[in-house]
Amino acid sequence: MKKIFLSFVLICTVSLTGLFAAGQSEKLSGSLTVYSPHGAEITGPIVSLYNKKYPDIKVELIKAGTGELLSRLRAEKNNPAADVMWGGSTILFESAADLFAPYKAANDKDMIKQDPNNKWHPFSILCQPVLVNTRRLKPAEYPETIKELADPVWKERGGIALADPNKSGTGFTIVSGISNAYGWGFVKELVKNSKVTPGSDAMFKAVLDGEVPVGFINEDLGIKWELAGQPVKMIYASDVVTVQIDAYGLVKGAPHSKLGKTFIDFLGSKPVAEIARNTIKRRSARKDVSPPQGLPALGDLKLYPESEPRTVVTAKFNKILKELGK
Repeated sequence: MKKIFLSFVLICTVSLTGLFAAGQSEKLSGSLTVYSPHGAEITGPIVSLYNKKYPDIKVELIKAGTGELLSRLRAEKNNPAADVMWGGSTILFESAADLFAPYKAANDKDMIKQDPNNKWHPFSILCQPVLVNTRRLKPAEYPETIKELADPVWKERGGIALADPNKSGTGFTIVSGISNAYGWGFVKELVKNSKVTPGSDAMFKAVLDGEVPVGFINEDLGIKWELAGQPVKMIYASDVVTVQIDAYGLVKGAPHSKLGKTFIDFLGSKPVAEIARNTIKRRSARKDVSPPQGLPALGDLKLYPESEPRTVVTAKFNKILKELGK
């Protein structure tokens, strides 16, 4: 009887051990490479939270402009170095769909929009309001519309900072959205008054430093600058506010695709969406996360997303630069 009881205990112990092991998540380790145009103010808190969940996975971040990163992905197509591209509008991902692998992410169903091909996954909704330097302009001089930025007076006041859409995803969104609203003839008039910068960071900085009196800004950075007391003010123009859905995707042929998938699932999770809202001040693409305080409701804005593929936008923009001798 004693032997039967001991055998029963042993069987139960082995069974419970097996069940416990089955319930354990697989311990993952290694490194993954993420290409991103985002600054450390965005990537830092999110990667830190990822490393709390996956302490044995090292995230290598490669930062550059969206255009540069896409060119790099294309050059590396036959031997990819990156696992994930994090940043850039959905239309940019669609224009380079051959560079990304389909993956049905865990949280796609929770987003405001889904890619039917599962190659991009929404991260945030991002507007680009006008940004003015409050030391360079008096309140009566602040532009209220995009249309008035075509007035030559802005060139006389020091110019408008505008990111080159060849190099900047934000610049692409702005130029494409404005052309969607007013056409390419208007864009040419705008460029006449503009100082074209080699990226969005340079555009933001030109206004912040007072090099130019006016430009454009991603609203998450703009509201943080306002709250920090910087000499800038965001203006949501009454006629046009450009907007994009910022996304991420798994690189086709990624050397560490298994780890890349964990990062993609993580980026779509609710804790990350709450960091995006509370810390980064971005509107999450998740349907169940409210927008940051201090930003206007999207329904109150005249929104214009990108309207043409990037290759078309950059070709038309380059033609304007050539005609203007810029």
